[in-house]
Amino acid sequence: MRKFHLVVFAVLALLCSAAQAIQPEPVVLKGAGEEVVLGDRMQILEDPESHWSLDQVRNQFASRFRNSDTSALNFGFTDSTIWLRFSVDATDADGSWFLVERYPILDELTLYVPDGDGGFDEFPVGDTRPFSLRPMDHRAFVFSLNTENGGETEYYLKLRGKGALNMMPMLYSAKGLVEYTYVEQLIQGLFYGSLVIMLVYNLMLFLSLRDNVHLHFVMFLGGIIFFNITVSGYGLQFLWPETPKINEYFWLATYVIAMSLALYTRQFLQLAQRFPRYDRLLRHYLIMIGVAFLLQWVLQPPYSYHLSTLVALMTVVLFSWLGWTVWRQGFHVARLYVLAWSVFLLTVFLFAIGNLGLMPYHVIVPYLPHIGALWVVVMLSLALGDRIRFLENERKQLALEAQQNLERHLSDIEQMNQDKSMFLQYISHELNTPINWIGAADSLGSHNGEDSDVDVWAMVRKGQKRLIGIVGTSLRYFDISDRNQPPPVGSCQPMWMLDALVREHSDRIEQSGLTLRNRISPNLRVRASESELREVFAMALDNALRFSAEGGSIEMVSEVDVAEGFAHLVIRDEGKGATADQLEHIMEPFFVMGSRHHEEGFGLSLAMARVMVEQVGGQLWAESPGPGRGFSLHLRLPLAEYSGAGAE
Repeated sequence: MRKFHLVVFAVLALLCSAAQAIQPEPVVLKGAGEEVVLGDRMQILEDPESHWSLDQVRNQFASRFRNSDTSALNFGFTDSTIWLRFSVDATDADGSWFLVERYPILDELTLYVPDGDGGFDEFPVGDTRPFSLRPMDHRAFVFSLNTENGGETEYYLKLRGKGALNMMPMLYSAKGLVEYTYVEQLIQGLFYGSLVIMLVYNLMLFLSLRDNVHLHFVMFLGGIIFFNITVSGYGLQFLWPETPKINEYFWLATYVIAMSLALYTRQFLQLAQRFPRYDRLLRHYLIMIGVAFLLQWVLQPPYSYHLSTLVALMTVVLFSWLGWTVWRQGFHVARLYVLAWSVFLLTVFLFAIGNLGLMPYHVIVPYLPHIGALWVVVMLSLALGDRIRFLENERKQLALEAQQNLERHLSDIEQMNQDKSMFLQYISHELNTPINWIGAADSLGSHNGEDSDVDVWAMVRKGQKRLIGIVGTSLRYFDISDRNQPPPVGSCQPMWMLDALVREHSDRIEQSGLTLRNRISPNLRVRASESELREVFAMALDNALRFSAEGGSIEMVSEVDVAEGFAHLVIRDEGKGATADQLEHIMEPFFVMGSRHHEEGFGLSLAMARVMVEQVGGQLWAESPGPGRGFSLHLRLPLAEYSGAGAE
């Protein structure tokens, strides 16, 4: 018996709760102002099989309605039919009131209004239905409520669709609806007007400048405009009112935006020239976009919507990362690009996840693409101007560098002309000398004396030797000067190299009565080509011996700058010396101190030595206090390793 009482009590409790659920709390319009948020005042019923009739919903399944707990209703992607119920108490209402659903891309929305005879009138609307079915010519779904007769009225809404089911239902008075429509159309007019102006402006820039970056921006703006007029309901209201099926292809704008964004990015950031690796990445991205575009025609909703949303999310991640990476790698023109796309792609991301039901739906969600588009239009306009300024500065820099290179080349050409003139002058003299000798030998050869024959042949051999010498030395100099790479270097010991040369010239030194002191440290090691450094030392020692007075002295010393990593070698004599003007040209090819009428030297030894030293990272120069006061040849060579004193 007790068990029976418990069962009866439970049944009565369920009946009471069902009766409470059946009765929605009415929205009292008295003193409600000009607008009322309706979402959290409604009751919700889900029909998983999508075949219940209004009578079944009102009677058989009435107890299954549940109260809404949010003003923005978000049901996501679902195959179910959603029923909504709300009650309005218009006893003290003043004037007409309207139900407004502000989310304009619902596939099917039907309002059931009591007709006063126990039945209901149906008002089927939706973006898959012709615009002419709407009771009011408005981009949103606007229904007039029965408030003239007062009293309490119960309404039903039937909602279904292939896309995301989101709602933001509101109740407006006539005055409130007019003000809402006026403000919204003003904002939308400014938005679309800005986009169209920027589209036309960039189209004119493209036609004028023929710069494809403006054409890609025009494509992007076209995609943005098509997407927004589709999802905002203006397309169905003004452009294709009797062809609502066009609304189902709003996802086309996603691919137009993604493709134009990729092309714009490649050219704006100059990826092919500056970042080839990222350019290859974008080419693969474009291939992926093409494959997804083909799949989009095959997949059925909601999977096709999921795919376009996935493309949008991938675009958010890719281009945000790409712009930031290029900026960090020093391409400063990307800073406005990063700022523009980061905010725009963030708004697209929030709009996408809001439609997917992954975050609470808010009244601002439908306007996120508008906010992002306006932001990107402004920032990219600034970015294009910044890019033009950057390219202009870069062009000026390149022009300046080209001018400097041209001036340098002209200077080199002028120097080459001077060298050529000097070389021709030198060669003409050097060839003339042995020719004169040969002429003199010929005149001497007309006499038949034996002594004269010996003199003739000696003169001929001397001319031949000099001709061979000048040709060989000149070829050697030009070969060294024109090589592209320096010779192989190693560790060399200057003291021992000079010591060996001194021993080779010992007889000559002894005959001249010269005193020679080698004070270079035996521990000093420099980096140079051993064979060429020996050749430089040989030239320096030969010049010192040749121009030193009999009984004079020659000194060789060294100093080490460990901090700089260089050794300083000096070969100093007490010979003829040189004037300041001679020192200025002494390292030039074919320059000869004094008269050219001499039998030894070709004016190439010091020029050749300078080239050899400079090609291993050293320096060679000459100093002299003046004529008759001696001459010093200075070498500065990089250190290999060093231990010991700088001079001995």
